[in-house]
Amino acid sequence: MAPLTLTYSMTEAEFMHAARVLWAYRAIGDRGNWIVVILCLCAGPVLLLNGIQTGWLFIAVAVFFVGLTWARTVIWRRAYRRMVKYSAPITAQFAPDQITTQTAEGHSTLPWTFFKSYAETPDYLFLFGPKRSLSIIPKTALPAPDDIEILRDFITAAHLPRKKMRWT
Repeated sequence: MAPLTLTYSMTEAEFMHAARVLWAYRAIGDRGNWIVVILCLCAGPVLLLNGIQTGWLFIAVAVFFVGLTWARTVIWRRAYRRMVKYSAPITAQFAPDQITTQTAEGHSTLPWTFFKSYAETPDYLFLFGPKRSLSIIPKTALPAPDDIEILRDFITAAHLPRKKMRWT
């Protein structure tokens, strides 16, 4: 197989969109969190008005999910702002045995065995490495429609398992 070379950049808004897509893929996303908040804020007061004290638990769960949604967004935004690699375009070359990247941080070459799994959504491809290492590849970076198939062939040849989709 011939190597596939992609050049792309990612703004903070695009990065946060990718993060929200990943959250929804791996666990409960922002939309799911807000649904839980609304349901709990509807049930909690109704229970309290009927004299059932567990209504406070529902209100506490709603507050927890609001805090979770807010904190997750703040943490990922700060992480993006600290990542030098997104300050300039990223060039990634995918080959059968390795991935070579050129970013503002420098040059790196990683074997496919570095990555432990992957996830694919309609807009992104995520490559997961060890210890929270993550590579986000926007599908808009693929110049030709057949390039996604080439990338999938590399992933299949590397025997990367697909992460399971959960919840929403």
